[in-house]
Amino acid sequence: MKILVLTGGESPEREVSMRSGAAAARALIRRGHSVAVLDTVRPLGADGIKYYSSLKELDCRLFSLTNDISAPVFPLNSDIANAVKTADRVFLALHGGIGENGRLQAMLDCLGVRYCGSGAQGCALAMDKIKTKLLYEQCGILTPRFTVYVDGQKRAPVPPCYPCVVKPADSGSSIGISFVFSPCGLDEAMKKALSVCKSVILEERILGRELSVSVLDDGPLAVTEIIPKSAYYDYASKYKNGGAREITPAPLDKKLYTRAMRIAKNAHSALGLKNFSRTDLILKNGTELLYTLETNALPGLTETSILPQAALTEGIDFGELCEIMAQA
Repeated sequence: MKILVLTGGESPEREVSMRSGAAAARALIRRGHSVAVLDTVRPLGADGIKYYSSLKELDCRLFSLTNDISAPVFPLNSDIANAVKTADRVFLALHGGIGENGRLQAMLDCLGVRYCGSGAQGCALAMDKIKTKLLYEQCGILTPRFTVYVDGQKRAPVPPCYPCVVKPADSGSSIGISFVFSPCGLDEAMKKALSVCKSVILEERILGRELSVSVLDDGPLAVTEIIPKSAYYDYASKYKNGGAREITPAPLDKKLYTRAMRIAKNAHSALGLKNFSRTDLILKNGTELLYTLETNALPGLTETSILPQAALTEGIDFGELCEIMAQA
């Protein structure tokens, strides 16, 4: 099968997307597929799109791509519309921005191109944390209390309580997030979040065990417990080797484990997601309350990512996982 891996992109998660794309491309070649890799914000160049069957040739292409993490030239490369038509399947290794908010998926739908993962509407809902949390509440999925601030509104931002979490409404990988313990820290946190997105969520901070549930083939795979080495599970903890200890399956009693799996499946379904996703939860200290934070339509595929760890618990290695995702 000819698979085009779309990677990079214009979002603040560009570097992570590059790593996910490189890992997926290598894995798919090892599974016997012909693979091309395209950064969604860079022009094709004189040689156009090229598919590789040799890992050595692919690595030369990946070297030039992954060493170019500079600011993007275009929000979306105009060559993509033609490039995607050359593939049997498009593999989306993008995080944030137009690659995860449904805009790229909508374009692929209009072109009649088959791609992995969720459709435009599901991606748009999952990427918008405000709409996601409102949908959770409508579906009876417990989520931390929150308020919303939109840049320029006359009313000052008011968190539901302190401590709180201040975060952009449409970003991932913990980019732009701050933990605020008193009113004196709120202004700086708002500036940080507003530099990423014009809509900001001010969310009750729930202290407890951090959990993440991976979904594949529309069913829950496993629960992972995340124990960051630093005080918070920030960007560095997520993507630096050794930045966090991740235990899969999570050491929970059977009742809690089963409930976490069910919540992730319900969140996946409520958002209209397809095939795979990852839902993040907090088990509140001293209780059996599971709070749902967010659901990711395109989970990371780096060497430290949670979905591949969860797949291994079912005997699915990384190459097979990428193939399942590509063919979904």
